[in-house]
Amino acid sequence: MPLLRNGHLVTDNPWIRLDDDNAATTQTVDAGQQDAPVLVSLRRFLELQAQATHNVSGVYLSPEDDVQLLADHLHRIQLIVISFPTYTDGRGYSQARMLREHFHFAGELRASGDVRPDQILFMARAGIDVFEFAEDPDEQQITQILSRFQVNYQPSYALPVAG
Repeated sequence: MPLLRNGHLVTDNPWIRLDDDNAATTQTVDAGQQDAPVLVSLRRFLELQAQATHNVSGVYLSPEDDVQLLADHLHRIQLIVISFPTYTDGRGYSQARMLREHFHFAGELRASGDVRPDQILFMARAGIDVFEFAEDPDEQQITQILSRFQVNYQPSYALPVAG
């Protein structure tokens, strides 16, 4: 799936996502961390942190997940993927703002799911800095959207810039 990172579409995504129903052993998680970074659900992340034997550095959030559960672990997380199951579900915007403003998360925040080009500026204003599209977006449309506004009147995060 293509990613929009720093105003450019890229296909490089080294992260391996381990689903909860995947019967991955602890060796799989450890081996994945050596070869490529591993991404797990919030529930699985908290379970692995409680065992204190695994170094998973990516978390996948569902809309119903409580980001406050990550507060004590954010210093060891590189990537948080926020799920947008439908474009009308705005809970991911709130999760992103809380992570950036209240918990000062400085790692990568990625939107995934039903991400549409016309939403990326709003998502960026909430603190999301990478966007994962289910299908290849129209690059010309992305460029037009990213170059449409140069200044915001309300405070927010830096908008991506088309290059």
